[in-house]
Amino acid sequence: MSNTLPQPPHKTDRKKDLKREQLVIAAIEVFSKKGFHAAKMQEIADAADVGKGTIYEYFKTKDELFLAVYDSWMDAFEAAMHRASDDALDPLSKADAIIETAILFYEKHSAHAGILLEFWAHALRSDDPHFLSRIREMKSVVGEIGARVTKQLVGLKAFVDVDVPSFTRLELGISDGIFLQWVLDGQTYSLRDAYKFRQSVIGNGLMNAPLRKLLSPKTMPRLKKGFYTPSVSPKKSSEATNTKRR
Repeated sequence: MSNTLPQPPHKTDRKKDLKREQLVIAAIEVFSKKGFHAAKMQEIADAADVGKGTIYEYFKTKDELFLAVYDSWMDAFEAAMHRASDDALDPLSKADAIIETAILFYEKHSAHAGILLEFWAHALRSDDPHFLSRIREMKSVVGEIGARVTKQLVGLKAFVDVDVPSFTRLELGISDGIFLQWVLDGQTYSLRDAYKFRQSVIGNGLMNAPLRKLLSPKTMPRLKKGFYTPSVSPKKSSEATNTKRR
């Protein structure tokens, strides 16, 4: 057995990590303003206050830099999901913690919604398999955490006997769908309220009768209140526009 102590990271390695992070942050700024395809590497270099050649010391292509942006977000998201699940003491608390983590992630990156949506689209179009692979990797990690909690809830008879793999895939799709709809609606309502509404709808469908009754003082008001209250209907908006034209 070796008695050699692990060596601290070399100073040069730390500087490289910091420089790489600086470039990723600059890329986020430019991609948010210009979009991935319109963004130029020179613009990212200017935002990072470095020469264009410096970027290519860390990233061979713009695609590689784009992937690094998504990687940095998903690494943090996956770690937060693991912490949320591990720190909660019981399955219901774990489910709440997982939902809360997703809400916090999307709220934090609300200004970068376009980047996330563009990454999904680019992953489907790109010849580079790493993009779609990274999305599937994240879905697998989050799905496994969700499936584990669902199995615990079913095992405790808190939930009805549901097909866990099917439910997990559905949950992943619903979560993304809520975020996409929120973006398309112009972020005009609370994303948190939308997720909590979803949680109440699904919970009331899967919870056993005694648990549903126990939690009804919390879930029923949420279901009745909902989350979406359009200020002006499409019809009224059109009528108002026509009145102004007259």
